[in-house]
Amino acid sequence: MSLRRGGVRTDGVVVGVVVALGVAAAGLTHQPMGQSGLGYLSEPVEYPVDIPGCESVEPPEEEQFYGVATSGQERYDNPDYPWLTPEKANAMSVAVRDALPAGVDVLAGSVVWSFGDPLVFQPVPSADAAYDPGTTADGLVSRDGVEGSVTVNVTRLADSPKPCQAGWLDARETLSDGTVIDTRDTWTEIDGDRIYSNVVRMYARDGSVVVASSSDYNADYESTGTVPLSIEELRTIALRPELLWSTPVPDGMLPLPISCDTNSEGAGQFSSRAVDRLNASLDDFWRAVGVPVELDRPLGSMRTSPSGSAGACGAVMAGDGTLTIRVIDADYEPSENPWGAVTLPDGSQFRDDNPGASSMTLDGDPIDEVTLVKPSGTRVDVEIAARATSVDRPLLQAIALAVAGSVA
Repeated sequence: MSLRRGGVRTDGVVVGVVVALGVAAAGLTHQPMGQSGLGYLSEPVEYPVDIPGCESVEPPEEEQFYGVATSGQERYDNPDYPWLTPEKANAMSVAVRDALPAGVDVLAGSVVWSFGDPLVFQPVPSADAAYDPGTTADGLVSRDGVEGSVTVNVTRLADSPKPCQAGWLDARETLSDGTVIDTRDTWTEIDGDRIYSNVVRMYARDGSVVVASSSDYNADYESTGTVPLSIEELRTIALRPELLWSTPVPDGMLPLPISCDTNSEGAGQFSSRAVDRLNASLDDFWRAVGVPVELDRPLGSMRTSPSGSAGACGAVMAGDGTLTIRVIDADYEPSENPWGAVTLPDGSQFRDDNPGASSMTLDGDPIDEVTLVKPSGTRVDVEIAARATSVDRPLLQAIALAVAGSVA
């Protein structure tokens, strides 16, 4: 990330992630640091020093710690970021994924500290007014069987680029159109585990600041010793024109896929081919029922879970509500004495696992949910969250049956 507090600049090094009561607090610090007293050590800063591309170099700054917090409920209608619409975030996310080198695989379901899908730009999180955290897309990737992370942050600053500063960059490049690119390869230690990072910071003429970084830590936040993306590969990402705040959204660009929980464990595993069949079945079902409800994307928008897990999910806007479908190929067992359950001729059960519970979103929208459990143990959940919608409970049940009919 590129954060700012007066003359103090911070960079996107996540030194800790705390998850409690559904809220993640990520501590952020700028690069030029020594001992912080928090089990954190960074590469020593040499000064005075000559930096290629810099006419002069300012001394390093005193260490600073900042924090951001996100609950996963932030929205894209942030008045400070009117350009960050769901369509713009989707265009930016597609651009980053398209810019990844061949042979770099994004690990499904893996994010570094955000609540969304991997390498998908998120709404701007809550932060102290002292700095601007911007929008971030992050995720874990694999290259040649070795895991690492990729993070891309986009902000808009009026007074960029920043002066060269010791410990902040290794080299500066100024392109013919005035674009400035700073590069840095460095390391940090957290509790004695040394993590290596490559960082590219791009200052565009329209005030956009794009920071693309890659580090060698895996899903357990342990160093693997290999940074998956090189400086040059990160430079390619940072220079994608779609990441500039001023770049228009292409015509026909859909909003971002709605986040849904694809992480699940069970006895089976959904392959991409199986989910493709499921999506085709859902699309055929929707065309057949002819319900006059507008969807923002095909009903068949299910996505696979991380490799080795047993779930898939999808979410669409259906009229004024969010329609979510989840399926888990697990070992659920129909209840012998289910509360309010309806047992179908094939042994499947529509059942209520939370009788009498009042369910609603954090925004106060009521949730209507149906659960179908097949004799095989496969579970299907279909829910609609809205204040008023023409998607009624019988339609939710019909969707669940359509899903159940296309999986084992």
